[in-house]
Amino acid sequence: MFTCPPYADLEVYSDDPRDLSTMKYQDFIGVYKEIISKSTFLLKENRFACIVVGEVRDKKGNYYNFVGDTIRAFLDAGLKYYNEAILVTQVGSLAVRAGKPFEKSRKLGKTHQNVLIFVKGDAKIATTACGEVDITMMTDE
Repeated sequence: MFTCPPYADLEVYSDDPRDLSTMKYQDFIGVYKEIISKSTFLLKENRFACIVVGEVRDKKGNYYNFVGDTIRAFLDAGLKYYNEAILVTQVGSLAVRAGKPFEKSRKLGKTHQNVLIFVKGDAKIATTACGEVDITMMTDE
């Protein structure tokens, strides 16, 4: 299982009230946890689930703890928190855009997302199910 859900209301995708991106955070997180529970129920035993998320701020500029809420949702669904990684995104125009907000609020610009890996069942069996990995090093010719 691999997914990258909406980050609460960071980007609103429609005006449909059933769209997660249109919901207040408390409503969003309730539906989000239900989706995670139903999805992981369908996941085969001894398999991995991967989700890419990042923190989201409320209207006052404080983090909701979306990453923590995501981890809790998977744990509550019975999976184990197995791995994490940081997905570094391109800086792009962040260096230009981050200056004034930092000066006014001391909020840092972000250039990463969190990659969270969970396992349902036995990680060794899940690893075997993934198959071999080619780790051959590339050499300059």
